[in-house]
Amino acid sequence: MSDANESGDLDHLVPPIGAAPPEERMLRANWISSLERSPNGFPLLWPEFVARQGRAVRIVDVREPDELVGPLGHIPGCDWIPASRARSLVDRLDRDAKIILVSRAGERSGPLARELEVAGMRFVASMIGGMVAWRSLGFAVSRDSSILARRDELRDAPEVPARPGPLSIDAVREHVGDPLSVRWVKMASLLLHGRLSCVDGRDETGVIGTPGGDSGELLLALHALERVLGRELRPGEVAELLSRRVDTFGRFYMHGDVQAANTMIAALRGDRRFDEAVAGISETMQWRRFFEHPPESVRELLLEYSVQPPHVGCGHLKLMMQEHAQYEARPQLVRDVLRAFHRLRWNGAADVEFVPLPGGHQEGAVVNVRVHDELRSYTPVPLVSPKGMGTQMFVNHPQVVDALRVETASFLCEQGDLVPIDESRREALLAEMSALSQVRMMATLGRLAKGLPIYDLTFDRRGRVSVEHVGHVP
Repeated sequence: MSDANESGDLDHLVPPIGAAPPEERMLRANWISSLERSPNGFPLLWPEFVARQGRAVRIVDVREPDELVGPLGHIPGCDWIPASRARSLVDRLDRDAKIILVSRAGERSGPLARELEVAGMRFVASMIGGMVAWRSLGFAVSRDSSILARRDELRDAPEVPARPGPLSIDAVREHVGDPLSVRWVKMASLLLHGRLSCVDGRDETGVIGTPGGDSGELLLALHALERVLGRELRPGEVAELLSRRVDTFGRFYMHGDVQAANTMIAALRGDRRFDEAVAGISETMQWRRFFEHPPESVRELLLEYSVQPPHVGCGHLKLMMQEHAQYEARPQLVRDVLRAFHRLRWNGAADVEFVPLPGGHQEGAVVNVRVHDELRSYTPVPLVSPKGMGTQMFVNHPQVVDALRVETASFLCEQGDLVPIDESRREALLAEMSALSQVRMMATLGRLAKGLPIYDLTFDRRGRVSVEHVGHVP
């Protein structure tokens, strides 16, 4: 049996700081945090997690040939290793390779994942619900028969050196032309199950990007709402609007980073009021669990640390507090959203997601991602990994975000029992949101992406992409 299973504790699989690259440590921590177990002990990961993974994760389909090109199709970029050969992966891959097995509904991949785990593979899991769940959530599939010629072949995953400095148009084309860097999801599914991530280039997962992600968009909408109402929102109103927004749209994303977390940990260790709460905490996963579910006795105190700019890992949110005039932001509103977010998270809201990102900013370009066609409920939308193939890019989806803002404005206009607004003020609200978005986008890019090239990426319905250089960040 593998060492991971003998102890029943996977924390030791996250190496100490400095023993592995930050990206590897974060991938391992995220894997362990997301991993679930079936009653039979099968290691499982949800399709949403799988869909966001980039080149660092190997997706292995274990089905029969007719299934790969049949109605359910297969995940673009996957390897095809038939179930009869899946056990050979123990000898063919490093024991720390990240492997996700896929079958029709998980009935074959689950037992195989457990077998590989027992044989010594330390990061292997079955995708919950298999291809049936993948398709039901609106993620795109391929029925390209060329996969049949790659039976029992493992794709090469060579190390690609970092490309410092501004990225060329060829480097961007290479990155977005890789099927492992782009996933697809239907617009309707994005509305029901998706999330908006930050434009941050340190994220290796596939994203729909906008400054600050869901939290940045909510702050944009709430500040626009204040302008339309002619008054400031009270903390209780902010908390209730966030709660209703999560109930209505589902997933709500906010990110931090390792540097901000380490700064806060040092501050907590220096505050004697936290002595009992943090006693015995030293490892990465222990701290992660502490921040996910802090003891009741220190939650309000921890909130005060969580809203201080040095402890906020999202540069967009942090800058709105530090340079509020440039952002036309109200710092107290930012703090109110942060407090409401963490309270929801600590109270067990499953759709509230906090994602720590590793490393520092090394972005070499800003990319605006669009689709060629008008957005419909059935339109496939590309999730682009900001990081990979030696690149790091700010990824922005203006077309998708504009469509989602219409939904957000309509939602806010239905909250007349909480704030004095109705549908008659929707256009005024949208106008304020649009004006503020331009101010804040340019403020963040001017601070974090000064001088970088800007590329427009336009995907057609077949997944082909055109890349155009349209200028530089002032």
